[in-house]
Amino acid sequence: MLLRQLDYFIKVVDNKSFTKAADAAFISQSAVSQQVSALEQELGVKLLKRHHRSFSLTNAGEYLYRHGPQLLAAADSLQQATINVGKSETTELTIGYPLGYYGRELRQVVARFSHLNPQLQLEVVAKDHADLLRALENEEVDLALIDCRDDLPANLAKQPLVAARRYAELAADNPLAKQASLRVSDLAKLTCIVICASQRAVEEASYLRESMGVQSEFRFATNPEAARMLVAANQGYLLVDQAGNWPTGDALTHRVGLVDENATALTQEYGLVWSDHSPAAVQEFTRLFADQLHKS
Repeated sequence: MLLRQLDYFIKVVDNKSFTKAADAAFISQSAVSQQVSALEQELGVKLLKRHHRSFSLTNAGEYLYRHGPQLLAAADSLQQATINVGKSETTELTIGYPLGYYGRELRQVVARFSHLNPQLQLEVVAKDHADLLRALENEEVDLALIDCRDDLPANLAKQPLVAARRYAELAADNPLAKQASLRVSDLAKLTCIVICASQRAVEEASYLRESMGVQSEFRFATNPEAARMLVAANQGYLLVDQAGNWPTGDALTHRVGLVDENATALTQEYGLVWSDHSPAAVQEFTRLFADQLHKS
């Protein structure tokens, strides 16, 4: 099936006329009719029931008309991305992600992207929120996965990806780990373990108090493994966001969904952020990531 034939077929249905479709495609009516007939012959099914001066769609025609525009749009996107990559002289790409990120999708997309772009030297770095924004501003990072806060600089472009569900991760033998859901206020007597660089501790604690109403004392870890060691030792709880699928957990910890005072699930928006003059490869990576999250 040629994309050109599909385009002509959709134009015929959109315009309810072979003549108007021909005008829209800047070709003759006979050429449009021949291309639609060729499409039917290749598919081996009738798409149109032709009447004296009109036509109607068969079931197959209705299906193709409903889904065909998606294929054409995807083909246009692929064509443009291919042109952009071909014109770009980019030889390396640096991708940043949050220190506390705990989803599989980023790793899957990095592998897929690297396979599709073997000419690129790919670097992936983990930083806390403030350092990711600083790295983007200084062009040390081309693209970053971040939790979307109000401090996003105006010169950065953003593609929202998912509203991640917020959880508290606790030691399995902590009584609160048996609850179906928890409010942030239920955790006030426990220590809140935060993953961030030591120089960002005050800033991150202030954000959590203001944005989520965290009342706990804080304890800071510089990486996810150290933070989960503390959780397993029942030294406090860790705030985690489910953006996509989680890796399989273990028997030492348990995650409980967080809700507000009205029992509404707490969420945090995540997205990809890049500078306006980032290389074309950024657009391709963004599309792959969005597609992967959609499949999850």
